[in-house]
Amino acid sequence: FAAGALQRDREVVLAAVRQDGGALEFASEAFRADREVVLTAVRQRGRAWFHVWAPLHADREMVLAVIGQSGSMLNSFSWLWHDREVFLAAVKQDGGALAFASAVLREDREVVLAAVQQNWRAIEFASVPD
Repeated sequence: FAAGALQRDREVVLAAVRQDGGALEFASEAFRADREVVLTAVRQRGRAWFHVWAPLHADREMVLAVIGQSGSMLNSFSWLWHDREVFLAAVKQDGGALAFASAVLREDREVVLAAVQQNWRAIEFASVPD
């Protein structure tokens, strides 16, 4: 990645994270807190999340972008395991994420269908209502 001043050049950083979100790791701290730069990075590579400035961790759109790109990242957001919208995004990307769903979501037809359409093996995590 670029050295010194170029790591602080917004246009250079955006070009880098558009190509590989992991480039966020080498960006200046200011860009790891820049919402547009971070969203661009996590939409390209969900794991860029590990280099995001902490206050952005509460940003719902950011979390949905991470999960929508990498459903397996759901395990980093256990406080959202009850959230239907978050789970729907996760299982559309990784059907196996259904394993982390609450019992209510494991009975939700739309969530289960999305999971199974992504990975038929997710059916083992579906709950049958009593």
